[in-house]
Amino acid sequence: MKENKPDQLVNRLYLVAAIAVLLGAFFRLQHYPYGSTLFFGGLILGTVTSFIHISGLKKTIKKLEEKESEG
Repeated sequence: MKENKPDQLVNRLYLVAAIAVLLGAFFRLQHYPYGSTLFFGGLILGTVTSFIHISGLKKTIKKLEEKESEG
């Protein structure tokens, strides 16, 4: 199944958020500078990406429900 551009963007944002969280946790454990910033930035990016993904899914569900009611 081929993914469209918005799905690819959301997947990449999830990947960047996960990498930021993991690197931030590692930096915090090693007491490197900016570990907390990286960690919480990744958490915020993941949360924002989740909201974007959920809103897209709601639109898709609404379209499918309208299509089903017509046919």
